[in-house]
Amino acid sequence: MGRPARFNEAAILAGARRVSAEVGPQNLTIAAVAERSGAPVGSIYHRYKSRDEILASLWLDVVGEFQERFLAALDGSDPMRSGLAAVRYVCDWVREHPVEARLLLLHRREDFAADGWPLSYRRRARELERRAAESLRAYALRLIGRDGAPELREVRFALVDLPTAALRRDIEAEASISHASQSLLLETCSFSLRRAARRRRNTAGRR
Repeated sequence: MGRPARFNEAAILAGARRVSAEVGPQNLTIAAVAERSGAPVGSIYHRYKSRDEILASLWLDVVGEFQERFLAALDGSDPMRSGLAAVRYVCDWVREHPVEARLLLLHRREDFAADGWPLSYRRRARELERRAAESLRAYALRLIGRDGAPELREVRFALVDLPTAALRRDIEAEASISHASQSLLLETCSFSLRRAARRRRNTAGRR
């Protein structure tokens, strides 16, 4: 039985996350990851063929970790409650995971060398996108009764665009999100969701 690897993938990716959050994923180097994680360059290349693979794993892991609980919060029978629960989760997640929050909310997938990802990573990215799209579509149906482009735009605005815009400044300043800011965000998202939900009542009234 062989000896366990001294430098595992989790340690390497943890170092890559910290480096990327500090200097930006575009500026990540294998040498910097080695220095931060304590893993020799050779050990890193033994697990990842290239810098692009590290960036792909980093991005997909962060998105997957965040998305799993976000979509679970969204998947409730009461759309208003579940929508606000999902936004509340975003605030809690940003507080608890400041490094990952910088990566997810201050950068796009393209910043993580997505054009150079191997096929297996691109497939994983498509699967994450599919799950998120299906969840938002199902949520729009519960809230509004329709899942066309206008409805999805309203839902995405309330659940994704508003929290991202509201929290980005604190993340950039490395400041903690205050409860006052969270309350204001929840009130704004609640207003947007209720406005979207009125579409259902208005449509039903015209029948």
